[in-house]
Amino acid sequence: MKGNGRSTNRAAKSENGEVMQNFKNLKVYEEAFRLSKDIFEFMEDKQMSRRAKEQLLASASSICANLAEMGAIDSRKAQNQKLVTCIGEANETEYWLDLCNSLKIIPQREHLNFMTSLVRVRSMLCKLKKSIEGGDDGV
Repeated sequence: MKGNGRSTNRAAKSENGEVMQNFKNLKVYEEAFRLSKDIFEFMEDKQMSRRAKEQLLASASSICANLAEMGAIDSRKAQNQKLVTCIGEANETEYWLDLCNSLKIIPQREHLNFMTSLVRVRSMLCKLKKSIEGGDDGV
């Protein structure tokens, strides 16, 4: 309806072209969820600073949480800001993974696996952000 300021055609679309109401339809959400779960399961029994462990788990899970929140937003500007937040959380997750690796809490092999996933997630987030901004087709 014209004039109500709530046009759904402004909202970003999922990979199948639907308005992003169901965040679980996003491939980037699936990838980020898997990464978050893998980190959580790996870190569950690790002896380390409680704060560092909480920060790593929080930043990794925050990517998914922000994508979920973005599913309820119909403004491209607000969706874009959520994606900026997701990218920031991905960067923070990288910092904590690197720190845990340098302290030998996360062995090199697992660190590489987590980083490969994280780089893929961050790339998908950047593509989706570009899509929302009116660039190419996105993720």
